[in-house]
Amino acid sequence: MQGKIVNIVPRESPRYDPKYPSIYDHGYGKASGCFGINCGHKLYPYIKGVSHNFQKQYDPEEAIEKQKIQQKQRYYERNIRRLKYDLDLAKRQNDVESIRKFSQGIRGYQTKLRQIVKDNDFLTRQYDREQIVNNNAKTQLFRNNLGYNVHRKKLKNVHKKPISKAELNKLTKNFKKSGGLILMGPDVDKQLKDVKADGAAVNDIYIKLSSTAGRATVREELIHVKQFRRSGVPKSYGEIYERELEADNLLLRNAKKWKFSEEEIEDTKRLKAYYEEKLKKWRQENEGL
Repeated sequence: MQGKIVNIVPRESPRYDPKYPSIYDHGYGKASGCFGINCGHKLYPYIKGVSHNFQKQYDPEEAIEKQKIQQKQRYYERNIRRLKYDLDLAKRQNDVESIRKFSQGIRGYQTKLRQIVKDNDFLTRQYDREQIVNNNAKTQLFRNNLGYNVHRKKLKNVHKKPISKAELNKLTKNFKKSGGLILMGPDVDKQLKDVKADGAAVNDIYIKLSSTAGRATVREELIHVKQFRRSGVPKSYGEIYERELEADNLLLRNAKKWKFSEEEIEDTKRLKAYYEEKLKKWRQENEGL
């Protein structure tokens, strides 16, 4: 639909113009569709008979191919960051063998990155996407003080059925294939308990899950990872609240499809109301800053 004229109403609407496709034909309202996670489309006003479409026209097949190539670039970048985390840990433990292994892995992915950029003139090497340290002191201080940027908060100590290992593996399969890691265990349970959470997306690579995490928690943290990959690190509490609300809305829209329990649905509604209030207060306190 890039560069095209579209209806912003569904086909069944009386305002629908059959001359143009509907934005709903492209998955509007879904996480994987137009204006969903990682979507970069923009809408501009168009008045039939008055406006002219001067937008650049794209070959859909070519655009899809370029997107696949760019996704491969992002995959290489994520693996470089993951290996740099591992390398940093190995250095702290003075593990010579692991240092050698992770260093070789980093160089391997860097070679692949150089080659893919060289072979595709529409790509550029984005070195900041390969870094694990944010040099912006204020942003780094904010992250350190917060502990976790985005997580599924526990508002009530209700009993929830934990997700099965088989279902967890199925839901996180693509995340792991893209270089992501799921962290669980007694230490993680304690860390999450300290921040009153069931799960936490630490960044675009690591997700921490408690042993009691359910479907909604897993789905939410996967959404947060996509937000990290789309927009980077949150730079304010306001941005965190906005991301939480985006995730809650997606969860509620897909609650039936994703087979959430009534407890999970009610919990998500409470979280949505909680973050709406937090965002409202934050905007009032920071208005004009």
